[in-house]
Amino acid sequence: MTSPADPRSLRAAFLLPRSIGLLLLALVIAGAFAALGQWQISRAIQQGTVVSRPTERSVPLTSVAKPATQQTDASVGQRVITRGRFVPSDTLIAADRLNDGRRGWWVIGHAVLDDPNGSQLAVALGWAPTEDAARAAAARAKAAPATDLTMTGRYVDSDAASPSTSGDPNALSSVSTARLVNLWTQDVGAPTFEGILTLESAPDGLTDIYSPKPGSQVELNLLNILYAVEWAIFAVAAFYVWYRLVRDRWEQERADAFEDELVHDDV
Repeated sequence: MTSPADPRSLRAAFLLPRSIGLLLLALVIAGAFAALGQWQISRAIQQGTVVSRPTERSVPLTSVAKPATQQTDASVGQRVITRGRFVPSDTLIAADRLNDGRRGWWVIGHAVLDDPNGSQLAVALGWAPTEDAARAAAARAKAAPATDLTMTGRYVDSDAASPSTSGDPNALSSVSTARLVNLWTQDVGAPTFEGILTLESAPDGLTDIYSPKPGSQVELNLLNILYAVEWAIFAVAAFYVWYRLVRDRWEQERADAFEDELVHDDV
């Protein structure tokens, strides 16, 4: 049986005063590294930039977005104003739309804008709780004359394209600009805005679409975060170095003891 003081016992090697002293030194070094990492994290939080945009003041649509151009963070959630005319025959409905927690339908209109002249925009006219109510509102929109009007609302993201695989091909399961342009029958090929305008005031028979102010974003200093990760790695490395020092010395002692045994056996 091996005693705790036996130098050939790895456990005994870790319990030697010299090993414990090195462990205490490793703890001090790791603690210093951890403190530096915590300081870097606090710096990243303190230097975090709160991105706040004046989204609640209506601005011209063309000041935040351009047709045939990818949508930007500056345009998403912005209240905008534009002018144009609807194409009544291109009115569609979209299912599975949440409105302040309630599931229902959107009625989607196709607008041809004055600025830029002839550009296209998908407009969510309003929300309905049932398909029948949505179809009735869409029928009224199709029967209305194509008159010029000013449109005010919030400019939001388009959904990913998801074409219908069954049922009515004009009953959308998502509100995707890429899908809509393939269903519109007029002004096909004109430059199209990527986003969707949700009208501020829905027409009769529909409910206003719940479109709240987008939340503020906080941008952290990623460089400080990376430094914090590095300090954490250094803290772990301090314990690894302690372990290797103790183990390497123990292995050396075992090798020396083995050589001594060979010498004694030869004698």
